[in-house]
Amino acid sequence: MLYEWPMMQSMKYGLLLLLFIASAAMQAQVYRSVDKNGNVVYTDVASDNAEEVIIDIAPSYSPPPTVPLATEGKDTEEENNGAMPLYKVSITSPTQNESFQNPEAVSATVSIEPKLNGLRADKLLFKLDGRNVGKAQSSEAISLTNLERGSHILVVSVVNKAGKVLTRSKSILFHIHRASVAQ
Repeated sequence: MLYEWPMMQSMKYGLLLLLFIASAAMQAQVYRSVDKNGNVVYTDVASDNAEEVIIDIAPSYSPPPTVPLATEGKDTEEENNGAMPLYKVSITSPTQNESFQNPEAVSATVSIEPKLNGLRADKLLFKLDGRNVGKAQSSEAISLTNLERGSHILVVSVVNKAGKVLTRSKSILFHIHRASVAQ
């Protein structure tokens, strides 16, 4: 006979118990007995030394109905001026993977449709390498100065007057090359 680890035996009995509990859900009778080796046996067949096991049905959970959250402090400007525009913003300059040799500044421009809503005070926020470049502005162009050599990522977001991001452009990767003093 194969040598079985005690842990393996307990796993077998645990699995057997689980199977019997699952079968109890189908209204089957479960009996418990102890065999001649002292092992506890669960079965659906009644025997002389078996006792019936009553398995309570496990409680089930029914989540409460969901209620839509009321928006607190709705922007009165949105109520007065209609729905928020669905802006589409894209960076037109610099282009993806564009390289610049010793630039004094890099001009960044964007294209936005529809035009920014002045009544809502929506603005553009330029981010270079994850940091804001100045404050949010209505101009579609900005001059990026004092750029270190290396690669940079530019993203432009449309923000409302509270600073909440309404949409953002795809990121653009561009590169700055500077002459080394050793050259």
